[in-house]
Amino acid sequence: MEQYWKKEIPFLQNMTEIVPVTKGFSYDKKFMIDNQYLLRVFQRKAIKNRKAEYITLSKLSAYSNAIPETIEFGVIKNTNLAYMILTYLPGTDAEIALKNLTNDEQYKAGVLAGKELKKLHCLSAPSDYPSWYSTKKQKSDRYLLELQNINVDKRIKKRLETYIQDNEMLLKGRPNTFQHDDFHPSNILIHNRNFSGIIDFGRMDWGDPIHDLQKLGFFSKRISISFTNGIINGYHDEQLISDSFWELYGLYSAMHIVSSLVWGLKISREQYEIMLEYSLDVIGDHENFICTIPKWYRTDKSTSN
Repeated sequence: MEQYWKKEIPFLQNMTEIVPVTKGFSYDKKFMIDNQYLLRVFQRKAIKNRKAEYITLSKLSAYSNAIPETIEFGVIKNTNLAYMILTYLPGTDAEIALKNLTNDEQYKAGVLAGKELKKLHCLSAPSDYPSWYSTKKQKSDRYLLELQNINVDKRIKKRLETYIQDNEMLLKGRPNTFQHDDFHPSNILIHNRNFSGIIDFGRMDWGDPIHDLQKLGFFSKRISISFTNGIINGYHDEQLISDSFWELYGLYSAMHIVSSLVWGLKISREQYEIMLEYSLDVIGDHENFICTIPKWYRTDKSTSN
């Protein structure tokens, strides 16, 4: 860490151990402080969005204890950098940790993660925020247009376009709440073989809460089917799940395929090939979107990986 940073960040004055944190895909520079706090340093040009993230995290603490608490936010003088300090949640990301758990432990961790996510969705969007239908449809239309320029099987493109356009009316009237918007195993922590928290809120957004589950079939299911089933069941308090939920889940899964293919190709050919592989898996799980409920979902915890 730059010694100048330590001098200019008030909270660090009496801290003894500052260790770089390198895991994750964030562009932030991250440091663990005395095994209790997390310092995130970022470009000052992003300060408006990051301040909104920080304020939202502060509000979310009223709903859940399984997220980082906010400590301090500011700028580093005479630099183009700003920072936030949060509490450091113990644990290993679920993508790694789940491999060492039994199926029953994986399921139980998923149930707790789903229940905590549901608590976060109790925070409503700002009253002047645009409707979910208008914001999501606009993004979806743009991605579908870009999909036409991608060299992927025409039958797949046609099926995705038809399915999305035939079901996009489901977006109307949906609630506008907090969305983590990057909810998958890498951002879920496991500590002492149990769920311990949700992290990395940098992509937070507002809209339909069910949209937060769209990446389960893409990423979570590949790591642990038991864990993924647990998330869905925990999110619904282990009660019967309605057809309307699955209709929206299927729609968001299809939309996520389109956006992932478009995004992947912009990043690199290698990333696109990974997204294509994952997308074909999801299409297969939904039987070419004839079924809204994916093949891997089960109502009981005995599901094996």
